[in-house]
Amino acid sequence: MSESREVTLWPKVKEMKKFHQRLIGMMNEPQPTPDRAFWFPFCKSIHTWGMKEPIDVVALDKDRIIIEVRRLICPNEVARFKGAYGLIEMASGSFWPLEKWIGKKLKFVKAHGERNEKKPYDCSISIELS
Repeated sequence: MSESREVTLWPKVKEMKKFHQRLIGMMNEPQPTPDRAFWFPFCKSIHTWGMKEPIDVVALDKDRIIIEVRRLICPNEVARFKGAYGLIEMASGSFWPLEKWIGKKLKFVKAHGERNEKKPYDCSISIELS
């Protein structure tokens, strides 16, 4: 019998749902790190205008199942993801084998407590592996 375990992929996730957040995206954020990601719900395309570094993007369907992974999207590009219901942006070069997990569902865990300057993250994202 195979044993499953839950692995946290990004412990610090910021939900980008307001217009100005979605327009500016990661541009005004500190340098991306492997433990941080940005969740763009109800989104199927991104731009990297004004960014200094490439990014990796994971596209999810409405059930939060990974449908596509694109690595090294360079600055000043536009990327569209057919069938996407939301996108996760992260620092380029993620060590997670994301392409291998296409078809797997991600779990979003809301951050506890009130949001303030010391806690600017909305949730964490994990995956169940068997």
